[in-house]
Amino acid sequence: MRYYRRSRLRSSRGHVRMDPSAPWSGPALWMGAAVVGMILLILLILQVVLPAFEDEQAPPHNRTWLEFKWTSEPFSPDAVQSLGERLADHGIDRVYVEAAAWLSDGTLLYGEYAAQFGQALRQTYPKVEILLWLRMTAEQIANADQREQVVELARTSVREWGFDGVQLNGFGVVSQSGSYITLLRTLGDALGEEVLLSVTVPPDRIPADPDVPASAAGVPELTWDVGYKQQVGLLNVDEAVIMAHASGLKDAAEYETWVAYQVESYVQAFASLDRPPDLIVALPTYDAAPEHDPTVEDVRAAARGTHEGIKRAGEGAKLVKGTGLYEYKTTDSLEWQLYAEHWLGKKR
Repeated sequence: MRYYRRSRLRSSRGHVRMDPSAPWSGPALWMGAAVVGMILLILLILQVVLPAFEDEQAPPHNRTWLEFKWTSEPFSPDAVQSLGERLADHGIDRVYVEAAAWLSDGTLLYGEYAAQFGQALRQTYPKVEILLWLRMTAEQIANADQREQVVELARTSVREWGFDGVQLNGFGVVSQSGSYITLLRTLGDALGEEVLLSVTVPPDRIPADPDVPASAAGVPELTWDVGYKQQVGLLNVDEAVIMAHASGLKDAAEYETWVAYQVESYVQAFASLDRPPDLIVALPTYDAAPEHDPTVEDVRAAARGTHEGIKRAGEGAKLVKGTGLYEYKTTDSLEWQLYAEHWLGKKR
């Protein structure tokens, strides 16, 4: 009589039994499950958590503008020390220094202490880059003699004072301005490719997107068309600072939307260039002025709008390197706090 063994894998009650000789039984099975779980967790972090975390991180290179007083009068070493510490604490690694002022006769008065100030600031904060801040109206830019003066000033700032470059801050420059292009080309030729060239660029006062709020006082010709933006960006410009203020808006939420649009607009214009300039967004901290209500256009709303614009800009958002506080002398303690919290992400 032949007897048959009952299978080890199934009991007489129909339950499945584990074969202790199977390679995935017992501890090995749990170890395999743990490995699979770890892989899934890593994938989740890489695909979801890290991108979300990176979206919240502010670009690290920030700026501010220093007024003529720093270079036209004797300065206190303690004041420069405090300045350097504040810049470092807020991730500001480039400053635009006003080292000359226009006189009523159309000539430039140089800052007597420009070179000494630059040296003192670098001793306090070696990481900082110092650019000459050139303020010019559209009328001055159109004047050949005044263009020649600022080119000579730019040469002096780099060759004699040891500055790292120049920022041209033009006011009221209309789209397709030929004199502005001429000045940029002349500055680029005079300074050479190794010297930093930064320019301020105006916001789109007449947004192309009808869903973006706009001031009724907006002047169409002050909004640069895409072709003109790209023409400026192609002139060996290293950095373009979007002057995202003086919107004329009366609501902070609308201003946030407006700032986000400005960021997205310039990213779209520059992203297709072979060598696009870096982008900085100016956050206003100056006092009330035409089209600028500081209770609407404050640091908090401007920072939030910049963050939103970076999110909307997609892949091209990498062009945005940071923000700039416009200006240092008018930034009060509350605004520094708001900047740290809403742009740098530092919690109180």
